[in-house]
Amino acid sequence: METLAGINQINLRHQIINILIVDDRPENLLTLESIIEKEGRNIIKASGGNEALRLAIRENIGLILLDIQMPDIDGVEVAGLLRSNNKTRHIPIIFVSAVSKSERPPLSQFEEGTIDCLNKPLDLEETKMKVSFYERLFHISAQKKEAEIFAESISKQLEQFVYIVSHDLKAPLRAIENLTNWIADDLGNCTDPNTNENLILLRSRVHRMNSLLAGILEYSRSGRLSEELVPVDLNQMIHSIFESLEAPSDFKIVAEALPVIKTERTRLYKIFYSLIKNSIDHHNNPGQGILKISYQCTENGFLFFINDNGPGIKPQYLDQVFELFYTLKSKDEKETTGVGLAIAKKLIDDISGKIWIESREDEGTTVKFLYPHTS
Repeated sequence: METLAGINQINLRHQIINILIVDDRPENLLTLESIIEKEGRNIIKASGGNEALRLAIRENIGLILLDIQMPDIDGVEVAGLLRSNNKTRHIPIIFVSAVSKSERPPLSQFEEGTIDCLNKPLDLEETKMKVSFYERLFHISAQKKEAEIFAESISKQLEQFVYIVSHDLKAPLRAIENLTNWIADDLGNCTDPNTNENLILLRSRVHRMNSLLAGILEYSRSGRLSEELVPVDLNQMIHSIFESLEAPSDFKIVAEALPVIKTERTRLYKIFYSLIKNSIDHHNNPGQGILKISYQCTENGFLFFINDNGPGIKPQYLDQVFELFYTLKSKDEKETTGVGLAIAKKLIDDISGKIWIESREDEGTTVKFLYPHTS
């Protein structure tokens, strides 16, 4: 209910728009103000280019109506200066001028969709229509920003909820595991085969639940990851991960000439850890397993390739494997949590990267992910 109420508040809130009108003639300012004044609009007046620049930086301006011919700084120069400032560069500008269309300055130098023109003498309906249009764009943009802030807040609350719930569930699971061990100790060698099998099954279910909770905790923590950028030697990192996973002795990894990149060490470690572990865990013949890791440096970032000679994946499952808890085999057949690839995808998505899989059944799998450049 609180979530729906929050969304409704976003939709119903109507923010006042500050409209800056700029002209060196007081009578023109009064005329323009009388045309566009309306409830929900705060009209701010400037009598020259320099004053307009100061007001645009100081106030939260949603739209500027700017005269071109002014004695101190002409309107085109003012617009250029506004576009060079990060705070004011995206404010829509409507040039207001009596000069002919052929004498107007070229608008190609400005961002498309942020510059418009009105002719003097002003047409009442055209002026109102154009101002109303940009006013609607302002409100749409403001509501979008509020919705993004609200969504981020809900996401953080959800992550915190998942963390608390999964953490609190561990205590009763430990109690069940301890109770199972006590029952087994009390029964000693007197247990019949069915009882023994049930105790083993109960222990395996507790172990599976513990693994799932650990995966949920790891997934929730991945959304809060933020670290200082440091140089990371990927050759060292990859081999360290491989050794920590204790893969079968005949399983081989080939990863040479990988780059040293400046990034969040933990983020990149968790991504590679999840992907390498997934390749090892799901290999159908680990005694002959080969995992090759390579990369390309592209304009948008580092493109990594993780290729294995495992069983491959049917095309219809290539997108589903990134879903939380999704596994290709039943958990009774293969004891996995279905969390690893979801964590890797979340860590990559959070930095505007991309991950995908190319695979055919019985022909191995290549996981590709684009890791954006950091500065």
